[in-house]
Amino acid sequence: MKRSLFATLLLIFFVGSLFAKVNPKNLVSTSVYSTILKEKRELQILLPSEFSDTYFSYPVIYLLDAEANFSTGVDVLSFLMDNHFIPPHVVVGIPNTERFRDMTPVDSILNKTIFPKRGGADTFLKAMETDIFPFVAKQYRGGSRRLVLGHNYSGLFVMHAFLSRSDLFDRFMAFSPILWWNNTAMVNDMDKFLSENSSLRKYLFMSFAKEAKNMLEACKDLTKVMDEKAPSDLNWKYEWMPDEDHYSLYRKSLMRGMEIIFKDYKYPSVEDLVKGGIATANGYLRDIMLNYGRKEKLPYSLLESVCLQLKQEEKYPEAIKFLTYTSVNYPEKAEPFFYAGEIYETTEKYQEAMKFYEVAHKKDKGRWDYEQKFLAMQKLIEELKNKEQNKAQL
Repeated sequence: MKRSLFATLLLIFFVGSLFAKVNPKNLVSTSVYSTILKEKRELQILLPSEFSDTYFSYPVIYLLDAEANFSTGVDVLSFLMDNHFIPPHVVVGIPNTERFRDMTPVDSILNKTIFPKRGGADTFLKAMETDIFPFVAKQYRGGSRRLVLGHNYSGLFVMHAFLSRSDLFDRFMAFSPILWWNNTAMVNDMDKFLSENSSLRKYLFMSFAKEAKNMLEACKDLTKVMDEKAPSDLNWKYEWMPDEDHYSLYRKSLMRGMEIIFKDYKYPSVEDLVKGGIATANGYLRDIMLNYGRKEKLPYSLLESVCLQLKQEEKYPEAIKFLTYTSVNYPEKAEPFFYAGEIYETTEKYQEAMKFYEVAHKKDKGRWDYEQKFLAMQKLIEELKNKEQNKAQL
């Protein structure tokens, strides 16, 4: 359970036959007319696999540069959602029409011939707020909790959104943001922003790879400012990825960033549950309800592993408590009753053992070993009873 998420996912991505497939019915292509931009904007949607069976709203991930990155996002995010590394989200990919116009926050004296249209990030943020958010809420039950992620120029946009409209999003992910834009003004903007905000209950993840010198210097200056001035309630982290370059780090950054931002959503480990018991299990579920609004239960395989570990360590009272907890959550399962029977047999409480073996046998009559164990315990109890009777007669 303590293996890193990235190591686990890396193995899965390289073994194609094991990779989670996205159901085509969960992928939607649509469009919305932006009254702010005066143009139609295409949207690519990934819905949670449970979407058709629910009625409530979902948090939304806004994935920028979707024409290049949506397929990668679908691969990673669908796996993370389906395997409980992150909560189910509606994923909204937004392809560009005028990338440098929408993704750059201010005009710049640089590259006027290359980027004739630029400096419209505030307008695009307004378009998201006015046109895209309400559309996603109405058509796909998108909620008010939002994450925005981008790379390169859209990473610059994410950083600008964090500084200028942090109210629009709860979580921000910027991969190799173009911090040199406008003579690295972002560094001074961050300094000013943090100086003026003593509380920021947000999440921010940034990643940087092998960058050009001006980018690398800006990255170091920005993280230094954040180290010195970020408020304690701002959950932020940056990662250097020296084995990646500016363009190759996207998939790795997406996996790593999600692992960090949603680390409290991952199931507790077997070791944690063995140590903390039912209180740890219930505490985790309570936190998931409070933080994510989801009523869940721990998977049976995890609970079974905890029961077996407690049993192996001969912590029998704790094991019985956890087996009871497991059977309440999964009453159809026979194994918890069989394991309880083994514990009572080991501690020579044969009548109790027989009762639990009998329940296990009745719940799963296809298990030959369950039936044999029940019959053997009946026989043992009868033999012990006869032995006691013979002693009494003597």
